Amino acid sequence: MHDLLDAELWQLTANGLVRGAFYAALGAGLALVIGVTTRFHFAYALTYTVAPYVAFWVMDGLGVPFWPSALIGLGTAVAVSVLLEAGVYEPVARRAADRAMLAVLVTSIGVSTAGIALLQLKFGTSSLPFYGPDQVRHDVGPVRISNFEIDQVATCLVLIAGLAAFLAFTPIGRSIKAVRSNPGLASVLGISVRRVNLVCFAIAGLVSGACALWYGLLYTVQPTMGDTTVIYGFVVAFLAGTRSSPLRALPVGIGLGLLEQWASIWLSLQWTQTAVFTVLAGYLAFLAVRGRLPRFRSVSLRRA
Repeated sequence: MHDLLDAELWQLTANGLVRGAFYAALGAGLALVIGVTTRFHFAYALTYTVAPYVAFWVMDGLGVPFWPSALIGLGTAVAVSVLLEAGVYEPVARRAADRAMLAVLVTSIGVSTAGIALLQLKFGTSSLPFYGPDQVRHDVGPVRISNFEIDQVATCLVLIAGLAAFLAFTPIGRSIKAVRSNPGLASVLGISVRRVNLVCFAIAGLVSGACALWYGLLYTVQPTMGDTTVIYGFVVAFLAGTRSSPLRALPVGIGLGLLEQWASIWLSLQWTQTAVFTVLAGYLAFLAVRGRLPRFRSVSLRRA
C-alpha cells in the first residue's frame, strides 16, 4: 500500500510540474497585458482556442503538414490578439473614458463568447482529434511522462525566460516597462503607448497559442477548452503580480499545479479547482488586511 501511495504521489508531482509550467506561461502573458495596458483581457480564452482550431482546419482541410499548420495557427492567435486591441479594446476604452476598465472587461467577455460560438457553428460542439508527431511515453522510476509533456514544459520555460529577457534587454522591452510604470510620463518622453500595447497583445497571443497547441496534442481540441485553463492564468497573474517580472509567474504556476494535483488525493476534480481559487481569495483577503494594518498602527500611536 505504501509503495502504491508513493508511486501515485510521484506521478502527481510530475503532473503538477507539467501543469504548473503551463499555468505559469499563460499567467505571464496575461499579467503583461493587464499590467501594461490595464485591459482585463478575458478574450484570452478566444486567442487560446483559435490557434489549435486554425491549425486543425489547415491540416485537415488543406492537407498541410502539422508543423506548418501549427505555425499558421500560432500566427492567427497573434493576429486575433492584436486585432482585438486595435479594433475593439482601444476604441471602447477611448469612448468609455474613466469607465474604460469595466467597459473593456464587459466587451472582452462578449467578444470571447461570440468568437467561441462561431467556432462551434463552424466545427461543432464535440471534441476534434488533433494529431501531430508521434507521442512516446517514458517511464522514469514510478513516473510515466510523454515526450509531449516534456516538450510542453520546455516551451513554457523558454517563453517565460524569453519574455523576461525581452523586457530586460531590448529597447521595446524597456519601453514596455516604462509604460507599465507611468504611461503618461512615457508618452511625454516620446514612447508610443499604442505601439507598446499592441506589442503586449502580440506577445500574449503568442504565449496563449503555443500553450493551446500543446494542450490540443496532449488532450483534445474543443470550443470550451480555454475557459477553465485561462482562469488559472488569471489566478497566476494576480498572485505573481501584474507589474512584476515574468519569472515570478513560474514558482506561482508550479505551486498551483502541485496544489491542484496533490489535492486530488483527497478531493474530487471539482474540489481541487475550488482549492486553487480558495488560495486566490485568501491571498486577496490578506492583501486587504495588510493594507489596513499601517492605518491601525498609526491610529494607535496617535492615541498613545
